[in-house]
Amino acid sequence: MKVSIYGAGNQKFYLEELKLHEKLGGEPPFGGGAVAIELAKAGHEVVLAEPDREVMDEELWKKIEEVGIKVVEDDVEAAKHGEVHILTRPCSESTIGSIKKDILQHIPKNSTIAICSSTPVIMIYSNIERELRLERKDVGLVSMCPNAIPGTGMYSRYIMGYRSLDGEEYSTEEQFNRCMELIKSINREVVVKPIDLVPLITGLPAHITTVTLSGILNYYRMKSLITEDSEKVSEREVLYVLQAISAILETSGIRGLVKALDMDLLIENAKASRLLEEQEDLESAIHVLSNLSKEFSKEVEKCEVKPVSIVASQALVEEIRRTVGGAAADGVISRCKKKFLTS
Repeated sequence: MKVSIYGAGNQKFYLEELKLHEKLGGEPPFGGGAVAIELAKAGHEVVLAEPDREVMDEELWKKIEEVGIKVVEDDVEAAKHGEVHILTRPCSESTIGSIKKDILQHIPKNSTIAICSSTPVIMIYSNIERELRLERKDVGLVSMCPNAIPGTGMYSRYIMGYRSLDGEEYSTEEQFNRCMELIKSINREVVVKPIDLVPLITGLPAHITTVTLSGILNYYRMKSLITEDSEKVSEREVLYVLQAISAILETSGIRGLVKALDMDLLIENAKASRLLEEQEDLESAIHVLSNLSKEFSKEVEKCEVKPVSIVASQALVEEIRRTVGGAAADGVISRCKKKFLTS
């Protein structure tokens, strides 16, 4: 299979800053370079696009090139080669720009773009929707996120998806199966999930999900010991907190959220809620919030907290569909989703 990979991975950052080899084991190159090597060893024709050769030393480049990988600086050259295009770069304005200008304009018909990071595919789609709808309807988008940074000791499987929770498909089944065959050819396990759940359980965002879910479950346990509230009541309380945080974050940003919550008051009340021995997650959270930098705190004070309406998003979607209905409702929902996801 012809495969194009975009981004070799900043090995100096991996080795000198993160010290991946010490923390997670494995051998460099890590990231896109590691994926390229194992795909080439499995017999695929691999082109690796990396404009900055300084991301790794020449010894590591030699490891990549000696297995038959063609290294190019130009995304256009890589785009013309592959039928599967693997993006390992972080999502940014430059990445989106390259997809629009270099990749979509030159990839072969019925190609698949696989997002090999925790960046939500629906976010990528929202930023390139016009190009996909008007010029490249044949191109599919697939989420193909490794469970750990490729090349490290924990790297063993890919969490993949092409269909969202609401049933929308971002690639054909044939395109998705092609990507699964690619991963299976390098003896990596494939776990299929709805495409909008993949970012919740992979990469750095898994930190948010893990800490949040731990807090929710500990809250349920505490509530069941202290009160006789039904689980439904507890769920509504959790939902309110999450919706309120989400609404303020959406309108006022992270610093606005911190200002609105009032850290001193929040920490005081959080300490008063330490009632179970199992609340280590709360202890850790209090420690983090108690040690915000002075610079960050000064920035928080300058922020404006904007008005919000705290509503359950799915209830609002249902109400729009019930009262407006049809294509008009779908249009409103689509525009809101695009505004939320477009950078």
